Amino acid sequence: MPGTSLRAAPNVRTTRERTELWKRVGGFVRERREALGLSQGDIIRVLGYKSRNAVSNIEIGVEGLPTKRAYAWADLLEVPRDAFFQFVIGETERLELGKATATPKAPAQLTTTEEELLARYRRLPPKFQRRLCEHAGELETLARAERRRR
Repeated sequence: MPGTSLRAAPNVRTTRERTELWKRVGGFVRERREALGLSQGDIIRVLGYKSRNAVSNIEIGVEGLPTKRAYAWADLLEVPRDAFFQFVIGETERLELGKATATPKAPAQLTTTEEELLARYRRLPPKFQRRLCEHAGELETLARAERRRR
């Protein structure tokens, strides 16, 4: 029947294409994990995997990184969530870290309180860093609302 070919479907990959994607993503994950000084054990603890084998299989390209966990992986690997998700599902060939992770320049001098807050933030696991950022956003919203009331 015309139009029933699987190759015509936009999101269907051949086994070879899927394997190449898994290897590309797995290689990136391994390199990024190592660059951040994380072990496979760190990944297991933070993301809740049951065994080191699951992380190893992702890194060598035997298994794909589950898309439902892409944001958690992105947070752990300190890369932009949406860009990493697009990379994991194969919409982009590679993940550009130079542009994506550029951080704004810090003020010339931080106060003692700011330095202490930053040091504490950096000691937290990524999961709690994310929570802290969410709480900070909530506090910022409350502060804005309070300023408007005055």
